[in-house]
Order: sequence, then C-alpha cells, then structure tokens
Amino acid sequence: MMTSSVKHKDRTLNSNTGFTMVEFLVSVVVLSIGLIGLAGMQLTSLRDNSRAYMRSQASILASDLADRVRANPTTNYTVVTAAQKSSCLTAPGCSASEMAQHDLYEWNAKLPIELNNSAGLICTDSTPNDGANAGSADCDGLGNNFVIKIWWQDESTNVDGSVPAPQRYIMSFRR
Repeated sequence: MMTSSVKHKDRTLNSNTGFTMVEFLVSVVVLSIGLIGLAGMQLTSLRDNSRAYMRSQASILASDLADRVRANPTTNYTVVTAAQKSSCLTAPGCSASEMAQHDLYEWNAKLPIELNNSAGLICTDSTPNDGANAGSADCDGLGNNFVIKIWWQDESTNVDGSVPAPQRYIMSFRR
C-alpha cells in the first residue's frame, strides 16, 4: 500500500513585505526636494520670460521710432521737442516738423505703457553703446548714425532678492 504524506508549509509572517515607515518618509523627502527644485526652475523661467518680453517691447518701440524717422526724411528728430499736434491727425495734415514733434510725443507716451519706469531718446552718437542710464545718455552728436536708446527697470528681483540694474536697449540706424 502506498502512503502519502502531506506536507504542511509553515505559516510565519514575513517582516520584509511592503514599505516601512522609514522608507516611506525617505521617499517623501526625496519627492519634496524634487518638487522644490521644479518650483525654482519654474520661477526662474517666469522671470526670464518677463525680461525677454520687456526686451522685445523695447525692440518694437525702437523700430517704431526708426520707421517714423525714415518716413519723415526732411526733419532732424534729434533737435525736435516732443509735442502733441492734433492737426497731424486730420485730413489737411501738418508740416514735417510738426509731424516729427507729434511722432516723438506719441512715442514718449507709449514708453511707460509698454515698459516699467522707462525713458528713451533719439540722438546722433559715434559711440552708441555708452550711457548706463537715462540720466547719462552720453550722446556726442557726432557721426551719421541715429541712435535710439531705451532704459527701463525690470519688475522682477534677482534670485538673491536684490533689484536688478536698469535694462538698456540700443538701436543704431541710418536714414
């Protein structure tokens, strides 16, 4: 006769199954550090996008004034004072000098709308890259190139919390 033997497995609890509390807390800490890094990258990206937008606006404003100067070749925009001339908006029109005054008036009105704490000017300058701020434009009046200089203050702060230096955009062109 054949005897069969039935083997029974020991049913003991295995203590190494699943996460322990320490493993869980370590994974939460690692995940938290990653999310903080991701938030820092997002903040840097937003700040840099804002600065790029402001630089683009300065470029558009400089191109706008350059186009106005090219469209009115008989007037020297560097000696004209900005003034609103409503006659330039009517059908009879205005003189070339009045148009230059009105162009500068409209351009100067757009600056603070598009750029924070901004200032700008047009001049002739043989060394266009000087002039750290609007108070020291350093236009020497020499040369054949017109130079449009625009300064503005960036809204965002640096990573260390300090306020960045005023930004500057320079466009040099010939009529």
